[in-house]
Amino acid sequence: MRMTEIVRVDSRGRITMPSSIREAVKLSEGMYVMLIADLDKKEIRIAPFADPEAKLVELSITFLDVPGALAKSARILADEGVDLLSSESRTLRRGKSAEWVVVADVSRCKCTLKELEQKIAAEGTAEEVNFRSYT
Repeated sequence: MRMTEIVRVDSRGRITMPSSIREAVKLSEGMYVMLIADLDKKEIRIAPFADPEAKLVELSITFLDVPGALAKSARILADEGVDLLSSESRTLRRGKSAEWVVVADVSRCKCTLKELEQKIAAEGTAEEVNFRSYT
């Protein structure tokens, strides 16, 4: 099923989403949504992403480009209760370095972000670990 509504963008770039659409896709106050822009088509999609209780962080790990390196970091995140919501990985230099960028809910994480960073670094393949909070 498809719904269509026409709304105006205000002077600050905001739109008001009609209640009929919010209710149909089960959006509630405080929820996180993901904006997906298709620049070729000049379209924007809005997708429900996380509940209001989520504590979202972006985690970027640069590690050695060797088999199993990403899996080791993923195992640590799983063991600590980190819920991965979005993930993208790529090789930066074949056989040398790779990057993994994750958006995760850390609201149920069993340790602090600093401790999580230390655990990932201690497993041996991570070269750099960075966190950025969404608030």
